[in-house]
Amino acid sequence: MNTDSSQIKTPTPESFTLNHDANGLTISYRWFSPSYIFLAFFCLFWDGFLVFWYSVAFAQDAPWLMFVFPLLHLGVGIGLTYTALAGFYNSTSVTAGQGTLSVRHGPLPWPGSRTMPATEIIQLYAEQRMVQSRNGAHPRYQLSAITRDNRKIRLIAGIDEPDNVRFLERKIEEYLGIQNRPVEGEMSG
Repeated sequence: MNTDSSQIKTPTPESFTLNHDANGLTISYRWFSPSYIFLAFFCLFWDGFLVFWYSVAFAQDAPWLMFVFPLLHLGVGIGLTYTALAGFYNSTSVTAGQGTLSVRHGPLPWPGSRTMPATEIIQLYAEQRMVQSRNGAHPRYQLSAITRDNRKIRLIAGIDEPDNVRFLERKIEEYLGIQNRPVEGEMSG
């Protein structure tokens, strides 16, 4: 039995980059996954149909109903196309340093970016959420924080792999000096 007290370091997930410098600890990862390829093809079909619909409507000087009817579909198409583009181009960077914890998504704007004082965080924990889709329910993971005033703040959502969210939790807690304790609703394992 090995009595060496040194810990084995947590391996960095393949899609993550870890940078520790004078500004603090920065962990970054790209959003891209094969599901965005399917979404891009779906958007080409969806948006192509809408382009065809509106080109016919304009060419035939159609009644106003032909322009108004697909507006909801147009909104969905814009949202799906933007999501596909974000999946191809965006990344998330989490920086712990200089007294703050910062989460940034980009280069395309996306909700969820935030900066908060690191001293307000008393615990980080990983959660699993089941997300419904056409193909049934599948798990997604998020990193949440509990603050000194006992509020829960979702820091990062939509992570595909449980090991990735656990890695984020461990590395940030380690850097901020937060002792890992169990939290109600925390993902097991």
